[in-house]
Amino acid sequence: MRKLIVVIALGLPCYPADSSYLQVVRTFVDTMMARGTDRYGPEHSPLFAATLDLSTMSLPKLKGVEELPRNRDGHVYALGYGLPDPPVGIRPGDRAPQGNNLEHDIMLLRTMYELSALTGEARYSTFADSILRFWLFHCQSPATGLMASGEHMSWDFVHEKAYANLYEVYRRFPFYDKLYAIDAYRTLRIADALWLSQIGNKLVGDFSRHAGYESFQPDTGCALPRHAGFYIWAYANAYAQSRDPKYIDRTELLIESRTGKRPQPFSLLVKPGQFEPAASAHPTLRLLLWEAAELVPSRREVWRKIVRELDEQAFRGEGSPINLGYDRNGKVLWGNPEFRRPQESAEAAPRRPRAEDGALAKQYPSLVRFGRVVSTGGQTRSTTLSRLWRLEYGGSGPSGDALRHYHRYLQSKDERFLRQAEEITDRYLQEGFPRVTHDLWPSVAGQVVSICLALSAEQAIPPAKRERYGKFAREVADRAIPIFSRNGLFRADGAAEHYEAITGADDLLWALLQLHCALYRPDHPIGFIDVNY
Repeated sequence: MRKLIVVIALGLPCYPADSSYLQVVRTFVDTMMARGTDRYGPEHSPLFAATLDLSTMSLPKLKGVEELPRNRDGHVYALGYGLPDPPVGIRPGDRAPQGNNLEHDIMLLRTMYELSALTGEARYSTFADSILRFWLFHCQSPATGLMASGEHMSWDFVHEKAYANLYEVYRRFPFYDKLYAIDAYRTLRIADALWLSQIGNKLVGDFSRHAGYESFQPDTGCALPRHAGFYIWAYANAYAQSRDPKYIDRTELLIESRTGKRPQPFSLLVKPGQFEPAASAHPTLRLLLWEAAELVPSRREVWRKIVRELDEQAFRGEGSPINLGYDRNGKVLWGNPEFRRPQESAEAAPRRPRAEDGALAKQYPSLVRFGRVVSTGGQTRSTTLSRLWRLEYGGSGPSGDALRHYHRYLQSKDERFLRQAEEITDRYLQEGFPRVTHDLWPSVAGQVVSICLALSAEQAIPPAKRERYGKFAREVADRAIPIFSRNGLFRADGAAEHYEAITGADDLLWALLQLHCALYRPDHPIGFIDVNY
């Protein structure tokens, strides 16, 4: 009854025949379409706000400044100025407090398209199409071709311009086919920008994950293999739409540069000097290279053979670090271990405060609550959640690892990946839903529901175990809905009073739709979350 009253108060459609899960999904999407769009500045748009005050359903109002200042590197530090505190685990420089970051709405858009397919109501997909169209026509840099979205950037509703000037791809983009249908020329510019404006040394395929949005600033020194996977995916889509072989050449240079594998009988490196290719088997690079191969028939067998070799490298625990930074001569500057042991990525012991965090907590006293500690730059970290349930920006946690393993299993049919996905998911069932939920993100709840549902339908798993996965998916969903639901949307974490897309409300949204289909529409199964790789 309470849900019905809220829906009526918002002036939204009511769907009494829907399951409770589908009701939550519809209410969320309808609320965003009715009250969460860009109604600020001189030009309004269908883009969704990435941050909303849940009491006013509006953007937070800045205090003391007309516009947030930029740092020298192009970052905007969104802390203070009347803004709600960043959710736990979020760096202030990665927020979008005054507009939209489309790469944080990927699963929301997918949910809208799936809602239309499921219900027959075209208004959801039509609205999603309008978002992509506005984004493509208004948010692309005229100088570089890069988009005002990603790890650190967004589109500012109030000032009608890009927010920040530090471009970095955040995740795989699944809507290239739709963008090409809207405007092929502008979409090809994105793929070309990820070469011309992103790759600093085109002779050897060295790059920085960061680039300038407003002016041409490609660089080297931070050539993450994960990001190479994102660029390869863009190049492969560009090849499929244009049949221009330059996109194959760019892909194969990055393959050699980041993995050390040669797609051709000869090296594609030009004047390498002291530069040495990485030897990475990063899972994102493998997943996206496999999918890219589907779009390039002439190179499909070669690229997938390389992915299988990288799989074996990963199973042996070999390979370069996950995140490699190089100097201009190819010397490794820094990196994190790539092949985490399952027991480490799913460790149950929560992080305890460190002595050096105390000084930073004094600088940002409003951030320290519920036992949270402040780390460098104003990012907070949970001390109450285990590593299973704790997320921080830029990663998808153990539940994301499980989804990646399952995705690779579906690609390769190699049951070793299925066993890895099961092993991580089993730890969630063993530990159970967290007792203290102040620091919980909607994203992790959604990811756990999604992988449990995927495994519950997997015929290679014994029936009794599949049943346990399905039961836990429902338990997590039923626990998560009252924790996060506020005024039709989901709050940013288990204690926030605002919505912030950066913590993955749309992951939970998709998982609830996935659960509805599994329980009530077995004739319409939908896939698992397209996790942030």
